[in-house]
Amino acid sequence: MSSAISRRSVLQALGIGTVLAATGASLTACSSSGGGSGKALGNAGKDLAPWPSYIPHPDAPKPELAPTEKGVQPGFTSYPKDLKQSVAEKPGDGSKVKVWTITWGAPPKSKAKHKLWQALNKELGVDLELTVVPGMEAAQKFAALVAGGELPDIIAVSSNLPNSTELIAAKCQDLTDFLSGDAIKEFPNLAAIPTYAWKAGGRIDGRLFKCPVERPRVGHVVSANVELMKSAGIWVPEIGKLTVEDYTAGLKELSGGKKVAMGGGNAGAYCFNSIVPMFGAPHAFSVKNGKFETQLGTDEFKAGVEQLAAWYKAGVFPKNPDYDSASGFRSGQAATISGPSIGFAGDATAIKDGFTLDVVRPFKPANGARPGHWFSPGADYFTVLKKAPKDRIKLLLRVLDYLAAPFGTKEYELITYGVEGTHFERGEDGSPVQNDFALNGDNKDTLGVGFMACGQQVLFLPSAVPGAAEAVKRRHAFQTEIVEVGLSDPTVGLTSTTWNAKFNELNLFKEDEIKAIVQGRKTLSDWASMVKQWKAKGGDKAAEEFAKEYEAAQKA
Repeated sequence: MSSAISRRSVLQALGIGTVLAATGASLTACSSSGGGSGKALGNAGKDLAPWPSYIPHPDAPKPELAPTEKGVQPGFTSYPKDLKQSVAEKPGDGSKVKVWTITWGAPPKSKAKHKLWQALNKELGVDLELTVVPGMEAAQKFAALVAGGELPDIIAVSSNLPNSTELIAAKCQDLTDFLSGDAIKEFPNLAAIPTYAWKAGGRIDGRLFKCPVERPRVGHVVSANVELMKSAGIWVPEIGKLTVEDYTAGLKELSGGKKVAMGGGNAGAYCFNSIVPMFGAPHAFSVKNGKFETQLGTDEFKAGVEQLAAWYKAGVFPKNPDYDSASGFRSGQAATISGPSIGFAGDATAIKDGFTLDVVRPFKPANGARPGHWFSPGADYFTVLKKAPKDRIKLLLRVLDYLAAPFGTKEYELITYGVEGTHFERGEDGSPVQNDFALNGDNKDTLGVGFMACGQQVLFLPSAVPGAAEAVKRRHAFQTEIVEVGLSDPTVGLTSTTWNAKFNELNLFKEDEIKAIVQGRKTLSDWASMVKQWKAKGGDKAAEEFAKEYEAAQKA
């Protein structure tokens, strides 16, 4: 990669000059040379590195409920009895490894007081020096990190960080020779990460730079309190068998007073990620003869927004914009909630035996379209490494390989649950039951290690959760059904300079307009104008860039 890419050009590409001003740093101070190289970092016309080979770990336990290539997760109805090591040797050499990562929970205690941190250092054979930043502050903190000049060894980045591509290409290690194709066999836990997760990270200039943090492909779902749904006559667990008219009537019955039919509200733009695809709307863009067309211009997307507005007017959403949807659903007040499918274990654990947890199937929409479901990319966070000599990069990859241990291994148990006797005791089935010491902060979430690397997410609930095995079976059955109508985002894995720079702005504009129409501050007649503005703000240019990338990818 050209050394002519300066820190000034990187920072300007990130669009973080104003954020740097708040940190007291200046672009002048950050510059080490003249303007940027101007080199295109897309993949069109480049030799594309093969994705890493997918090789399930031979020592990982086999699930009772099988995964599928379409995106159904592995399901375990019991905890594995015989845990094996997934790595043959201690990864580290005793050196310090600096990490910049993210948490969506509380910050960690100091290393001297954090028992899991200490245990991980011992097993990894390194001294992890963690900088853990709150997820909501990641963009600003990332700006300060870049402004500081010297990068840490391991950096966790999100998929929507404004235009980080140039920084990664200029300052981070090209991992192609270490991970592409069968080269990944040296890191067996990373090799067990499904290919879709690697594709979600995409290539830069035809090369591989990112290690994915895998997430379920099933994406956003409408979780349901089955007993409440049955009471309103709208529990029909079969795709397209319940009409939207009947579903609406049931939602109205479940609304009013303290009752809430749909827990998702203002914060999630009124569940559009879950509901709009039920009207057959494409995911992000549709591709016709190589041309990308935004989902916003389709009649199906507009029909979905129209339905959300009708539901809001009928009172099925909470009127309070600050309504705590998670608490409302888990307590049994709200009949449904829309959110990412990775929330399954948290919901089931909190609900206990309060009600039967399942997922709403897409209804038959009024527009006559085939109901669909939007897949997630398969990874929303990625890890990149600072440039270093070959042996150092291999050490860092061994650290990530350890953290990517699959479910049912000794490494996974330590990372996820902690040390037996310190963080957890075993339930009747042998599964770990964390104690208050772990739940109150001495855990992986406060350390942010889950955003550095992880194995494929599985469906599992410990025996401490009432009806755990049956809940896992229900969720696996839902996934098996829903992947048959799943719709993928065609931009996943493709590079668009405009999209990287403008995604957050375009997404916020879209969601604000959806909320304005749903709440009645604007009417559906304003939709065409909104679409025109969205395209002018960068949507059309991004579509053109995606089309070029898409053409190149088809030739790979």
